[in-house]
Amino acid sequence: MTYLAGDARAFIAAVRRELRSMRRYPTVIVASLFWPIVLPGFYVLMGRVYSGNDPRAVAAFAARSGTADYAGFVFVGFAMYMWLSIFLWNPGTLLRQEQLRGSLEAVFLTPASRLVILFGPPVAYLWPVFFQFVVMAVALRVLFGIELSLDALARAAAVIVVGIPSMYALAAFFSTAVLRFGEIGPLVQLVRGTLVLLCGITYPVAMLPGWAQTAAAAVPTTYIVQDVRRVLLARAGIGAVVGDLGLTLAFAAVFAGLAVISYRWIERDARRRGTMGTY
Repeated sequence: MTYLAGDARAFIAAVRRELRSMRRYPTVIVASLFWPIVLPGFYVLMGRVYSGNDPRAVAAFAARSGTADYAGFVFVGFAMYMWLSIFLWNPGTLLRQEQLRGSLEAVFLTPASRLVILFGPPVAYLWPVFFQFVVMAVALRVLFGIELSLDALARAAAVIVVGIPSMYALAAFFSTAVLRFGEIGPLVQLVRGTLVLLCGITYPVAMLPGWAQTAAAAVPTTYIVQDVRRVLLARAGIGAVVGDLGLTLAFAAVFAGLAVISYRWIERDARRRGTMGTY
């Protein structure tokens, strides 16, 4: 119990440290207000220009996406894009930041469990995710006149909460690459771009070739964005997506296990080669 209590304190301290770091740079909030509106807004306006609001174009889109609300479709997709960006660039590069600060080796000398280092700090980045979802919901209402009912928003929030563990575990698994490769900025871009293509952020997954649809089915982000759209735009109930939610939780267990295994293996290798703190 003494070890568990110590790890719990270390876990809370790791979260508080990240929150303090975020608080020291309040201008980041401006980006949280700007990008969630501008990025999807341009795509919606481009869609209107290219389609000419032709009812046949809207009907063709609805046949492939399950909803005629293309503005809502794009905004929900970009909410996932922002979520991916937050988790890959922040918790996903956490160990890299420790290397640059010269504090990674000191962190590893603490008696706290390595799982605290791996899974603690990402908790601090949950509030920007929910904040950006709120910003996008307000933008849909104010800019495009799309009203989202409270019960639909509640169902969407439930899907997001269930999806958090898988995104959390995915970021932790990705962060272990730092100990092996050092600078992983290009890798962040590659992984984010691949997931964006697969999970249907700006277009329906049904538009992908067969092999890509199969790959998309193996990515938890596909189910999260798909289910949020179903409960929010198609007014589906939680019962209609409960199977996908179960798969999402299974993905969380798989990625968390992979993160722990790869973390232990890569840490031992880095200690053996003496590259723990090099960058």
